[in-house]
Amino acid sequence: MKLRMTLNVRCIQVFPDLWNYITTSFSPIATAMDDVSSETGFPASSFYVTLFDILQGLLFSLLLLVFLTAQFSSTVKRTKTWFMFIGSIVEWCAAYLLLFGHQIGDRPPVGLCAFQAAVIYSTTTFAPSAALAFELELFINLKALVNQTGGLSGKGAWGLVLFPPLVYFVMLIWVVTVGVSQPNLLERDGAHMFCHMRSPTNSEESTLARPPVVSAVVAMLAGFLIVIFSVWNNVIIVQYKKKMGASQSTSTSMSLLSTSDLIRRNSFVTALTVLGIVMAITSFSRLSDANPAWNLALTGVPIATFFLFGTHMDLIRVWFCLSASPNQTTARLPPREPIRLIRIRSGSILTAGQSY
Repeated sequence: MKLRMTLNVRCIQVFPDLWNYITTSFSPIATAMDDVSSETGFPASSFYVTLFDILQGLLFSLLLLVFLTAQFSSTVKRTKTWFMFIGSIVEWCAAYLLLFGHQIGDRPPVGLCAFQAAVIYSTTTFAPSAALAFELELFINLKALVNQTGGLSGKGAWGLVLFPPLVYFVMLIWVVTVGVSQPNLLERDGAHMFCHMRSPTNSEESTLARPPVVSAVVAMLAGFLIVIFSVWNNVIIVQYKKKMGASQSTSTSMSLLSTSDLIRRNSFVTALTVLGIVMAITSFSRLSDANPAWNLALTGVPIATFFLFGTHMDLIRVWFCLSASPNQTTARLPPREPIRLIRIRSGSILTAGQSY
């Protein structure tokens, strides 16, 4: 019996009041926990903090498992930008766990609070930068496939890989510097889940060059570019399918994927990126608010990453010693073409021995 797992995303809709729905969806839980708090003395905030830590810890473990599976398995091949992106989300989860044990009660150590705030703001720029590098490499290789030209060079691939860490460390050093020079701006957020930098009061110096603002702006800019390249990638795939024709495409690797699957995945990435942009915009108005629903929504990024990019059949085969699926088919282009090997499986594009 063959084990198969497919990801079916039938419909993706973005409603104008999506954000109101997300925040109000937690109100029944909040009301119930407030009632319990008044009767038993158990603080309602502890429920949200515990739930937040459990989700981040669980997702950290699952995504780390996905990363290690691809890293050490001889049968699972991924590109450098794929590893960079998954690693950025693993680091995302770890960043929000740094305050574990200091979330409730006395004020956390200033050094720990400054370090977590720096890591969180840096990760806010690191993850979308890594996702942008991933989509850009996919775009370049798809263009090479359609135009029958050479794919991304080795130097170009390393440039895409090194760009996100550069953004991360520049942001990290800057936020640490700001935190050390203005420790009065460091505090736990209103929901007691992590440290951040509050907005300056009227008597304090206020400037747009603040870590929360800069990190949100960088994330939004990267998000807009991700949306552009995701949509563009879908256009390229559709054009390639039309170019090959129905009769000819049946013998190519592109038909084995059922291109609609890859298009759905890219569309889902686009929708999630738009949601991330909305969250980045709303962050400008809730930096000092006690909003556990907004904080819990931060776990949506690693959740979506695990289900979209964690190849679950690879996990089963590697960790349960199952044999590889025999339905992988390889298609070769004419000998004179620069791209000689293309294989597409499970929504992943493999060009010249690398998969997405």
